[in-house]
Amino acid sequence: MRRFGKRGPGVPSSYAVPRRIGLIGYFGWGNYGDELFLRLWERELQRVGEPEVVHQLTKSPYFTEPPERIARRYDAFVIGGGDLIVPWSLSKLYWREDWLTRPVYIAGVGVPTWGKSQQAVIEQMQRFFQHPNIRYISARDPESATWITEHLSPKVPVKWAPDLVFALDLPPVTRPPGAPILSVVVRRRRGGPDDYTQVQRLCEKAKAEGYRIRQIVLATGPIGRADLEAADELILPGKELVVSEDLDDITRAIGESTALASMKFHGTVVATAYGIPSIVLSPTDKSRNLYRMIGQERLLSHLAHKDLPDKLAEVAKPISRETSADLKDRSRVVIDDMVSMLAEVAVQQRRPRLLAALRR
Repeated sequence: MRRFGKRGPGVPSSYAVPRRIGLIGYFGWGNYGDELFLRLWERELQRVGEPEVVHQLTKSPYFTEPPERIARRYDAFVIGGGDLIVPWSLSKLYWREDWLTRPVYIAGVGVPTWGKSQQAVIEQMQRFFQHPNIRYISARDPESATWITEHLSPKVPVKWAPDLVFALDLPPVTRPPGAPILSVVVRRRRGGPDDYTQVQRLCEKAKAEGYRIRQIVLATGPIGRADLEAADELILPGKELVVSEDLDDITRAIGESTALASMKFHGTVVATAYGIPSIVLSPTDKSRNLYRMIGQERLLSHLAHKDLPDKLAEVAKPISRETSADLKDRSRVVIDDMVSMLAEVAVQQRRPRLLAALRR
């Protein structure tokens, strides 16, 4: 498991002993959106401390030592983002009572609602969210914020902003000359292989209209390997395949595109940030909520819909620069607010031997 927390070059430190900020989320598996969130936290939180991923393993039990001992090393915890609040399942990584021994900041989280809620799970989450050490909560859309407020009744107000990945500075891109590019993102899902017949029809129509087809594996690590197997199941002769362990390579592949068709939410997020229209192939709550927020429901579809090829006509209209800039600005406000609160967290006194170990 990777360990994190080095300050980047040129980042000043205004404190003699840095705050240690524990990062809690779906980090290390290689899912594109979660790895972007990790990059966001590493860049933003080093303004007030040294962020570090808390878990040590990418499988249960996630830790090689007692979590209560791990919790004592940190001055605060940041939990998020992603669909971490699952009303029918309680994670043994995210919502541990051990983390409540320190100030906790929950940021950019979403709530999937497609499953059947379990009252026992909600009651446990209520106890977590109502704890006095929960200092801050933000959700990635108003629907998630409303659910948290109504079902978990936290003691602090629940703020919301567009997905916080919008706040990232994306790598600059230049569209390659020649034919427009339709990029496609599929993923490996539970329950066996998907039927990509309609996605294939969409791509064939795009080719007939002069597009070149690019398929992007939108993940790294173990998830990237699984998604590559799914990509191989979409038979598109002559397609360009983008596979990389570098997040910037993957992101630039999206930014060079004319249009995207994606089963992954953060493919749509990054495309929207670049001003690229993205046809949603897996219309989850988060995708619907985002497109409702910015008035782009026209781009919602499903990989199995027979009228999916007709959605190609919708990508002729790009996302406006004003929309992309507004999403970035609104996300930045929430991040800056949380960082300013973290700046007030007291640094624990540490024994000289521990300080020496931290400085090595």
